[in-house]
Amino acid sequence: MHHQHRERRWSRAWISVCRCTLYLFLVLSLERSAVHSAHTDGSDTFAFFHEGAQGCLGVRDHVLHLSSSCKGEAQLWKWVTRSRLFNIGSSLCLGITVGNVSTFGDRSPLGVFRCDYEPPRVRWTWSCSKFLETLETHLASPKLLLNSGNVSTTARPPSKKLLWRVYDNQDLCAKSYREIYTIRGNSHASPCYFPFLYNGQWFHSCTSVGREDGFHWCATTHDYGKDQRWGFCPIKSADCETFWDINSLMDNCYQFNFQATLSWSEARTSCQQQGADLLSITKVEEQIYVNGLLIGYSATLWMGLNDLDLNGGWQWADSAPLKYLNWEAEMPSYDEEENCGVISTDAQGRWHNRDCSVALPYICKKRPNATLDPFTTDSWADDGHYQCDVGWQNFQTGCYWLNSDKLDWRSADRTCQKMEANLVSIHTLPELEYITKHMKKDIEELWIGLHDTAMQMNFEWTDRTPVIFTYWHPFEPNNFREVNEDCVTIWGPEGRWNDSPCNYSLPSICKKPAQKADDRIQDHGCKRGWKWHSPSCFKVGEESLTFKDAKEMCISNNATLAIINNRFEQAFVSSLVFGRTDDQFWLGLNNENSSGTFGWITGDELTYTNWNRDQPAQVKGGCVVMVAGQAMGLWEVKDCASIRSKYICKQNQGSSSIPSPPAPVPTPSLTGSCPSGWKSSNSFRHCYKVFHAGALEKRLTWIQAHKFCQKHGAQLASFSTPEEEAFVFQILHEAFGEAEEHEQHWLWIGISRRNSDSWTWSDGSAVTYQNFGRGNYGSAECGAANMADTNWLVSHCESELDWICKIPKGKVEEEPESHEDTGLEWVDFEEAQYKMFEHRSTWDQAQRICSWFEASLVSMHSPKENQFLVSTLRKMSRQENDLWWVGLHTFKNDGRFRWSDHSVLNYVSWGPGQPRPISKETKCVQISASKGDWSDQRCHVDLPYVCKRVNVTGTIPPTPSLPLTPAGCPQGWTPFLHKCYKVFGEELSSRSTWDAASKTCLTQRATLVTVPNHRVQAFLVTLLPNSSFHLWVGLTSESQAQFKWFEPGFLSYTNWAPGEPVDNKQMKSPGNCVLLLHGSPQRITGMWASRRCDAEKHGFICMKDKDPALSPGVDRLPPSLDGPLEFDGVQYRILQKRLDWHSALQVCESVNGTLAAVREPRQNAYLTLLLSTLRKPAWIALHNEGGRSYSWLGEEEITFSDWRDGEPNQMYGCGHMITEGQWTVAACNSKLNAAICEMNTETTKEHRWMYPGVCPQPVGNWSWIPFRNHCYSFILHELQFKQEAIRMCSKVGAKLLSILDENENGFVWEHMQSFQHQAHGAWLGMIFNSKEGSLEWSSGEIVDYSNWEQQDANLSMLSANSCFWVKSNTGLWRPESCKNRTHGVICKRPRGPTAEPVNSSEVDHLHVLIQVLVAVLVLMALVVGGVYLYRRRSFGSTGAFESARYSRTNSTPSEEAEKNILVSDMELNEQGE
Repeated sequence: MHHQHRERRWSRAWISVCRCTLYLFLVLSLERSAVHSAHTDGSDTFAFFHEGAQGCLGVRDHVLHLSSSCKGEAQLWKWVTRSRLFNIGSSLCLGITVGNVSTFGDRSPLGVFRCDYEPPRVRWTWSCSKFLETLETHLASPKLLLNSGNVSTTARPPSKKLLWRVYDNQDLCAKSYREIYTIRGNSHASPCYFPFLYNGQWFHSCTSVGREDGFHWCATTHDYGKDQRWGFCPIKSADCETFWDINSLMDNCYQFNFQATLSWSEARTSCQQQGADLLSITKVEEQIYVNGLLIGYSATLWMGLNDLDLNGGWQWADSAPLKYLNWEAEMPSYDEEENCGVISTDAQGRWHNRDCSVALPYICKKRPNATLDPFTTDSWADDGHYQCDVGWQNFQTGCYWLNSDKLDWRSADRTCQKMEANLVSIHTLPELEYITKHMKKDIEELWIGLHDTAMQMNFEWTDRTPVIFTYWHPFEPNNFREVNEDCVTIWGPEGRWNDSPCNYSLPSICKKPAQKADDRIQDHGCKRGWKWHSPSCFKVGEESLTFKDAKEMCISNNATLAIINNRFEQAFVSSLVFGRTDDQFWLGLNNENSSGTFGWITGDELTYTNWNRDQPAQVKGGCVVMVAGQAMGLWEVKDCASIRSKYICKQNQGSSSIPSPPAPVPTPSLTGSCPSGWKSSNSFRHCYKVFHAGALEKRLTWIQAHKFCQKHGAQLASFSTPEEEAFVFQILHEAFGEAEEHEQHWLWIGISRRNSDSWTWSDGSAVTYQNFGRGNYGSAECGAANMADTNWLVSHCESELDWICKIPKGKVEEEPESHEDTGLEWVDFEEAQYKMFEHRSTWDQAQRICSWFEASLVSMHSPKENQFLVSTLRKMSRQENDLWWVGLHTFKNDGRFRWSDHSVLNYVSWGPGQPRPISKETKCVQISASKGDWSDQRCHVDLPYVCKRVNVTGTIPPTPSLPLTPAGCPQGWTPFLHKCYKVFGEELSSRSTWDAASKTCLTQRATLVTVPNHRVQAFLVTLLPNSSFHLWVGLTSESQAQFKWFEPGFLSYTNWAPGEPVDNKQMKSPGNCVLLLHGSPQRITGMWASRRCDAEKHGFICMKDKDPALSPGVDRLPPSLDGPLEFDGVQYRILQKRLDWHSALQVCESVNGTLAAVREPRQNAYLTLLLSTLRKPAWIALHNEGGRSYSWLGEEEITFSDWRDGEPNQMYGCGHMITEGQWTVAACNSKLNAAICEMNTETTKEHRWMYPGVCPQPVGNWSWIPFRNHCYSFILHELQFKQEAIRMCSKVGAKLLSILDENENGFVWEHMQSFQHQAHGAWLGMIFNSKEGSLEWSSGEIVDYSNWEQQDANLSMLSANSCFWVKSNTGLWRPESCKNRTHGVICKRPRGPTAEPVNSSEVDHLHVLIQVLVAVLVLMALVVGGVYLYRRRSFGSTGAFESARYSRTNSTPSEEAEKNILVSDMELNEQGE
């Protein structure tokens, strides 16, 4: 029996060998086919055709070439990541060398380059709207190239008629690149990077190569083999089979992307790319279902809730009705920048509002069988088949009656019920239009039947019809203020809704069903085949005609091409073509006079636009179509003469019997006057003013700038004509001077697409033209004026820029301080004056108002000053005004407190538990008038505030530097300028409390170190030893937290760490002493922190004067420019030449170097000292020329940064280091007088993350991230007990996380921070050896590096049952009991020689034998087994092979999320089937 079993095993093995061998052969063939197919997919490719030469631009032998053929791969191009142009045949990218074109001689500056190579002075980010002009300029006389082949030209200005065009008249901008956001994988939903390199092959689109299951994937960096970052590509389909959880009861599908980190708009795009949208919750049952799927997770996730519509209230992104709300208490906040909704597991699924730019996980929702389009044809039908009682008005199937009596809501409803009716319910946009225009008319506000009296924030109609449509006012519904606003009104000219107290007395509208009538259909005078919408008849022309012919066809019917005046009319016209696909219809809109400004052919004023994404396109003489299908109703610009489309005619039937709603804003007069400081001319009806950041002011985000203008009675600038825009640019040049090309000065204007893909002006005016330059087709959503190029630039709305406001002539500017009457003038105290403002403002606005008085928000520097301010506030504070803004704040992504007046932070008065844990969000500080305590708060909260200005009678002369006298330092001490320094604490036994440290220094005739400026600070960082421990300095605070140097001297410089300093005035032994940090994370090395003086033992630094009796040596620091420049094994070279960034890079490379990348604090400190000697700023390798963020040359991310306050303040540019050692950015083509080169010690310098070996391929949830010699898998979205965590890691051949130094701790923390909302921490693989009394890692190493949250952890309290974990938000370690505790899991394993995927089951010995047999019997397998297996496969036997090259799964990717990406030598040992 055993013998027979063994024979069967050998038989199965033999068959497996045959199958594997043949399948490998077939797969290789399929892969070649797949690669070819991927490269020749023409859906997004195009060719550039020259009319004169009758040829297309291509690439041959890595050189641009003109060919008579236009259909070969060498002539095909496509848009790829960063708006680059990729050539299909050569796999190269098109670039242009920046510089004087005349220096190229007969060569063109245009060329092709490897897409992963960023050559200096080459720009390859293109504007689709201006690229053809670039070809015209740099490819003159291409007709000669048909014979000579290569493109060799000189530049010339483009002719009036462009000879270059896109082959087959395709729209180049319609094929512009869109980010594709990945699903699952290990890239946290980062977008695909095209082209990417995989197995030596370039891929310019998603591919299934490497996957047996056929799912498409992409890499998220340019080289998958190096970075191993990837994700699945989105699948746009109507079904929910892949990646989705299905709720059959509600017929919805849900996708929970816990590991993703995207902004709200990016998350929405990710959902839309799958035929879905962000989550909407429309009823309690759905909320319960979603809560159930969130059990076991700790996360805050985006959903589709938003109030991004400047004119509307909260809404769902998928257009679902907002009828159910589940806000957390005191939510939503009235924060002008927190416009997007999240669902929080920590709040039991309740909702919060957040800043839309924050990167978070998200939930998608798909409704496979639902239509969300509100413009269905039936909803607009008005066929006159129904009739109503006398006094009632009919619309469609309803009868309506206006009750002018002012009643409370319940009385109004009872009145309706007596007439067998109910308060009106509104279900469609046409019904709302009818009620607004015909029933409501000029009544300000009236009751409708919507209410939430049965269940708070669950709205329903009194007639019990379903709520399928809502139309809320801004900030509505807002019952969250605990006011009983349970009944809904309609008010304002647009008919938007507001929840109000039910006891208000208002008019109302009743509604009841209409009665069926027998008379004929009412056509309102429209001809047969025409449709009526008051006051006009409309008809769809089915013939495909040019714009001119369509126009004449409408005229022949006594009509015109359709003009559309408002969103109601737009919705009706859309309904006429609803359900059609891939059709387009001419409207009566064009810019036929080639002015670039669009207008109706009838001469009517253009008051409404509905452009598609990236429209209106810059097509001279273009005409406008309305498209059907996926972009239903949106407008696009097409060529009037060459494009043939269907059309829509409009025939007016006289004046409407239904009055139009009143215009919200009257037309300003041309002769009106401007407020002081505003500018205009006789040609314009508005006045304009530029607001730019001064010394005490800050730039604003787009929404902040929008609100700022509104508070002044104005709007962000909009442009209706190029002449208006030119006038505003003239004002800019008067304000700033003529801008050079490299002076990148951008200012917010009012154009944005925050609420939809359509560009709109924030003042509601129509978008009559656009002037976007490069970058129009990215994912950013707000527009800015670009001074250098006099065009517009698309920017991320959270960027901080200057701005331009626009106010109607004759209108008085509303100055925020004009209505402030605090009753207090400036109050004197010591050398300063103080003014209290009781009206409430955000922190930024308060700071701005203070700056108008040449003041700043108050700073406090002593207990005495704090007490003065508190006592003054108490005299005037009412109970509701207990909290007041002060000037202390942090910058975004920084966490370091500083005063807004730039004074030194030498005193704090924090309340209990303050400041709260640091975060990447901006914090501002408030003071309590009743307690005198400080606390941090979100900066967008409205509070009263205090301004302060200092009486300065003269300029204080700078303290001259003392001349260096000949003197030296004792042995073991390090000299620097006038002092000698020594670090104590290398040995654990030598560390001490602050008092003991001070005494030790005194025994050395020294004192604890003082840090008077940035040079000494930088020097101390260079002194730090290799081992990590914090060091006391000579800064202390007394019981009331005023910090002073131990050695007498003025505190003029500080370098506090994020969240510092703190005080401990509540302690028994108040007073703090200051540490210079040297530990984890590495990025805070050298910063200062306050700690209890007597409770902790640390190292310390002593300082004393140089001794004239000792012979002076040569001080190593600051470095001399004449000597060798080397620090920590890195050699530098200073270029002292006036160079732009690209030139500096070229020169560095010519001397076997590259621009210096500053990767850690000690290196930054050394370069700071170097620049203090150099006394001029210098270029470093920092840059961002079209990417998502700043990075080092050739690297993906910055792990350490030292930005100057408020930097980077430019979206694009290159980085340099200032003399104080901090970083800032400038335009890459501006010039500096120095650059720092980092010298290569080898011919080819490897990147710092390149280590031998590779990480396993992803399998299931196991995605591996390489760092140094190890691979890490972060399973933080699932919380596990300690033993289960150990078992999980062991199953994949790994150990639970060990951390051996501060670099590794920083790496781990960096990756954990993205999950801190899901997991508070992760288990450490640390155990306590009770026999030895020591801590050990589970891998066997002794724990000789630690990062405990509590210093001097008492090991005697530990036992063999103790467990340890690392915190997600701080990276600090904590011990705790193992019992009933769960945390995230991080597994760690060494890199392997190959990228074989990890198998969680043991490897069968037979498998090894089979591998040997494969090598020996491969030929026999092909011959003997090939035919048989191939025949079986050809008859449809699928799924029988066990591929050694392809991994295989029978589950969907939602079950085994990121299972496999092919690497040429990968092998997945399948588990038994």
